[in-house]
Amino acid sequence: MKTIKILTQIGLLTTASLSMATQVNVNHLAPFADTAEGTAVSVNVNGNEVLTGVQFLQSSGYLELAAPGVAPGATTLEVFTPPGADTAAISATVDLAADTFYSVSAIGDGNNQPLSLLALEDSQSLPADGNIMIRVVHAAPFAAEIEATAASVRLDDGTVVNGLNNVTFGQESGFFELPAAIYDLKISTADGTTDLIDIAPVDLQAGTVVTVYATGDGSNQPVGAYAVFGDGTSSNLALETSEPTRVNVAHLAPFSDTLDGTSVAVNVNETEVLTGVTFRQASGYLTLADDGSAPGSTLLEVFAPPGSEAAAVQATVDLEAETDYTVAAIGDGVNQPLSLLPLVDNNSEPTTGHAKVRVVHAAPFASELADTAVSIRTDGGDLVNGLTGVEFGVASDYFELPAGSYDLNIATTDGSTRLIDLAPVTLHAGDVVTLFAIGEGVNQPLGIFAIFGDGSSADIALEQPFNTLNAGLNGSWFNQDTDGQGILIEVFPELGTMFIAWFTYDTTFPDTDETAVVGDSNHRWYTAQGEYDGTSANLNLYLSTGGIFDQDNVVTTEAAGTFSIDFDDCRQANVTYSIDGSGLTGQIPLTRISGSNVPLCESLNTSSAQ
Repeated sequence: MKTIKILTQIGLLTTASLSMATQVNVNHLAPFADTAEGTAVSVNVNGNEVLTGVQFLQSSGYLELAAPGVAPGATTLEVFTPPGADTAAISATVDLAADTFYSVSAIGDGNNQPLSLLALEDSQSLPADGNIMIRVVHAAPFAAEIEATAASVRLDDGTVVNGLNNVTFGQESGFFELPAAIYDLKISTADGTTDLIDIAPVDLQAGTVVTVYATGDGSNQPVGAYAVFGDGTSSNLALETSEPTRVNVAHLAPFSDTLDGTSVAVNVNETEVLTGVTFRQASGYLTLADDGSAPGSTLLEVFAPPGSEAAAVQATVDLEAETDYTVAAIGDGVNQPLSLLPLVDNNSEPTTGHAKVRVVHAAPFASELADTAVSIRTDGGDLVNGLTGVEFGVASDYFELPAGSYDLNIATTDGSTRLIDLAPVTLHAGDVVTLFAIGEGVNQPLGIFAIFGDGSSADIALEQPFNTLNAGLNGSWFNQDTDGQGILIEVFPELGTMFIAWFTYDTTFPDTDETAVVGDSNHRWYTAQGEYDGTSANLNLYLSTGGIFDQDNVVTTEAAGTFSIDFDDCRQANVTYSIDGSGLTGQIPLTRISGSNVPLCESLNTSSAQ
């Protein structure tokens, strides 16, 4: 993947503001030294020094050589390096006409191609309406044989521009017109198979007059593109930058019950690149190619323990150019075989205000793939991005979530049992993260391992086991199958007791001639209270009778049975009841009506565990 392209805007640059006299623009495009200072030169015109200290990729701007209507005629141009040298490194005599503009460029490197002066007549006219006028000059001496310098000028899609498919060093295209537009240009080998200079997109606005020079030799000075405009100004053109091909190796294979026992070495194309890597560690991005090339067929091997003669797991993957990969070692060798899981990473930024997430199932906790199927849910039970039935070895696509705090869990497919319960995690705008479900619950505990877009990684904190009741449980609870009934819970941690108010109904409807003024005559209100131990309580159940609406009648409260409640966590509980003399016994699963107290409950639970 290429980096975000830099868009250069070139405005209306013409010769209209220049006086009509003979003028010359001197360009230093000769890469004969490997430092900018080493390329410094002075320039003489007819024996008079007109420029000094000019370095590679600098231009003089137009210098007036004669008054309007006067032809300078034979003009001697000399370049001295270093400035003030006794003998000119380059000299040329050119016949200059009256009222004409010229560009004279020092080219060559003195090694591949000789130093010389290239004189070109510049355009003094404007392009047609809606067009730009452009000239391309090959001034990049990157090869000793002229034929080997042959290059083509192309659009980024490979289309040849204006038939320029075999331009050699020192040649120029002449001016030609193109419609004003954004152009993504490159200089390639003549056959187009190899890009030599990849220019970032350029916005060429109507009326622009520009000469683009291919520059540099790739040895002393990097190859590039240099633009000289119709008004004599100049600048380097931004180039596309190649992204490296990188791989992040993650060890997520829980094949031993000690971390030391999981230690491995990793080879890439039979060269060891990592050693002593243990479960829940990742290498960070390792660069396999940084010049825009594709590594192609790449052999990855994992040796356990390090130094073993035979690889425990290996895979050959075809790696593309300018692409990021994560390769995860997964499996435990018992439930699921050891293997390498290659993933293509997408580290581009998410849309504004969002985070980008990918989920990978790398937890080999069952021997049958169907038995490893899980769902990814919020703690409220909602599916995340429809992820259910996800089996071991499967990765989701990337998806975006609004930035914010999320309380997530990995559960069985139907959501009835939580397998991995994450502590609340904050996803920030711009985050790119892959969440791996890891471990198998025997050698290594189940958990979540995160790898971020920058290649860094970390374990994600899990919810603390629910260990005792706290005031965060206070509130309304109900069973979804019995609408209009429910339980109010009040926990008194300082007393180690709890109180329950159970709103329910009789087992039958009242007689048809029985009329209730307030509510229904079969409403029932039970209470239960008593001490709790850990996450459960065995309470006495009471029934209160004799009360009248908004009156101070004496109310009789009598024992009515038993009521036991056991909390799974801050959201779910189970009730077991027995009502004396009625034959009524049973169980009721409860869920809290509102999650507003859940963060308090989880915070108090964490505090009590520390």
